[in-house]
Amino acid sequence: MGKVRARTDEELAARKQEILSAAKDLLMTMNYESITLATIAEKTSISRPSMYHYYDKKECVFVDLIIQEYREWGEQIGALLERRYSQEQFCQAMTDILWGHETLLKLLSLHLPIRDPCCGEPILRHFAKETPPFQNTLKEVVTFQFPDAGSKEINLFLIQFSIYCNSLYETRYLAQNQMDVMREMRFLDFVPPVEEICYDGLMKLSAGLLPRE
Repeated sequence: MGKVRARTDEELAARKQEILSAAKDLLMTMNYESITLATIAEKTSISRPSMYHYYDKKECVFVDLIIQEYREWGEQIGALLERRYSQEQFCQAMTDILWGHETLLKLLSLHLPIRDPCCGEPILRHFAKETPPFQNTLKEVVTFQFPDAGSKEINLFLIQFSIYCNSLYETRYLAQNQMDVMREMRFLDFVPPVEEICYDGLMKLSAGLLPRE
């Protein structure tokens, strides 16, 4: 029996999830530019022509993937509303959460979907509609964890945090090789683990949220 398209809402959701899972696997083994709807279809039970019943371009697939990653990220960050942490504990928790989202970090490093010239207005509207819940959760967490910070300091942290996250994939997966070489050549007396670099960066960013002495 050949590949068939979904006929019910449940089947549609299941097929879309299958597509997103395949795209996620490919993203971690291929360059984004090399991925096509055809290569995604090859890793699913969906025929290449039927792919267009679910997504008409690969950019739509990856926008939905980053939205899904944001939702999962937001659920984990939301757990930080259960109790207050010290600055050190907050930054360590955020580092641990970020380090567990390799796919999201790579997607952020690609600056999707805003910078992709193939993204049309409907895709951007979809992205703008689905991502505010994550942004709201993040702002709520920062406000809760740093109750003495003003709105200006919180907004500045959120902007800096967003920019910082865009560079974490390169720090974790690309710069690691360079640091390994430095360690082997003994070029530096001490080369910290990349997780420590991330933690230190968050400590510097969050310092602006603390009361000034």
